[in-house]
Amino acid sequence: MDRERPLIVLTLALGLALVAPSLRPQGESADETLARARQAYTEQGPEAALPLFERALDMYRKAADRRGEAIVLGHIGNCHKRLGDLSRALEYVNEALTMKRELGDKLEEGKTLSHLGLVYWEMGDYRQAIEHLTRSISLARELGDQQLEAAALNNLSLVYDEQGDYRRSLEQYQRALELHRATHFQEGESATLGNIGGVYLLLGQFREALRYYQQALAISEALKLKASASQDLGNIAMCQLGLGQVEVAMNTFDRALALAREAGIRKEEADWHKGKGEALFRIGKYNLALEQYGQALEVYERAGLRRELIEALNDLGNVHALLGDAASAEKEFRRAVALARQLGHSRGVTFNLISLGNLEWRRRRFEEAAALYSEALARAREADDRAHITACLIQLALTEPELNRFDAALQAGEDALQLARHEGTRLAEAEALYALGEAERRQGRFETALERNAAGEEIVRSLGEPELGWRLAYSRGLALEQAGRLEDAVAAYQRAVSIIEA
Repeated sequence: MDRERPLIVLTLALGLALVAPSLRPQGESADETLARARQAYTEQGPEAALPLFERALDMYRKAADRRGEAIVLGHIGNCHKRLGDLSRALEYVNEALTMKRELGDKLEEGKTLSHLGLVYWEMGDYRQAIEHLTRSISLARELGDQQLEAAALNNLSLVYDEQGDYRRSLEQYQRALELHRATHFQEGESATLGNIGGVYLLLGQFREALRYYQQALAISEALKLKASASQDLGNIAMCQLGLGQVEVAMNTFDRALALAREAGIRKEEADWHKGKGEALFRIGKYNLALEQYGQALEVYERAGLRRELIEALNDLGNVHALLGDAASAEKEFRRAVALARQLGHSRGVTFNLISLGNLEWRRRRFEEAAALYSEALARAREADDRAHITACLIQLALTEPELNRFDAALQAGEDALQLARHEGTRLAEAEALYALGEAERRQGRFETALERNAAGEEIVRSLGEPELGWRLAYSRGLALEQAGRLEDAVAAYQRAVSIIEA
């Protein structure tokens, strides 16, 4: 069973966590160059902005303005981070941190600690990310700076999101939201509302996600923030897609795309091409879907957004796999793995290993699939990436019965179920129940299998998740048929068909 990774725009509160204000640089020309660099970053992206930041850095150094130098070093580090060169990003941001400490500027130190946390987050080094972001929060509280605290809390939640620790993530987002509202920082409020929506989208709770994204959009539109409004609209479209409202989602993606082009935000432009590709795929327009994915890849590559490129290659590989083109799918997955290893993007390696495992599963090469899932599981455990730990366990629970290893399947399924319940990931809980039901059915434990299916179907109905819904109904039909309850089996099969047709 494939797991879809929702497309989520995770706003990083750049104005707070990454970008320090100008601190009266002695050289006016350096100040103007820095302003142009910031504008270029916003309108054209990191590749266009980097030479301007480097020019500003040279000016500040010639003027012996160490504060200006420290600020620009952080900007340059951020450019390298966005361009996927995380080792250089780490080098520049660490240099900025050292200088700010030497200058005794604790507020700027706190901002740079938050920035470093984000670099480690990008690298998949969650322990270091949490350590730096926690230190940033402590400094913010010591200084009584609620805006810095809110930004660091928001960014800490991004780490918890990727670990699959959604309960803790929501707690931090809610605290950040309170602080943004207390300081009347509406842009931060909008960003955090959107990120809360992102958690619910990851949890498969599309209606709840939609509620938060709509609140975020209302603020973005009131403030005339085109980039933020594009992000909010694109994520609203993802919710609509999750609820099966494909045509509505297509229109919303078009609105998001138009705003992304007006604002010159290339990442989001590519993101919404991907979203349209998924929508077109769902209604059977496969060639048009591949065109949209191709446009997304082109934008990511042109903009040098290599982390996003890893995810886009994975998405494209999944489309090829669903179309039965295993060779093209494998090519994209392996290209993504190679790029992720090159960038030190641990999570990117993990989810592409899972996709390669899924491909081997379709080829009915179950030993190879199990080996890939196990490798991905080891990586996920090393990073304490709970979302992918759960995903790997579910895939193993579905694979081990094909190798007549039922005890291993049941253990993996139970471990996944307990972890999903602990983390509050309802969709993953339903997937684990489906995997356990299949393992029980294949062992002839029909009543236990039916109990698992019923529990999974109840969750799916509350989430409005049709893909898993029809699979659970079909699995129930198989169990009923094998148990000799033919009329009930027919009803279950009809239920599966009705979900697919809808």
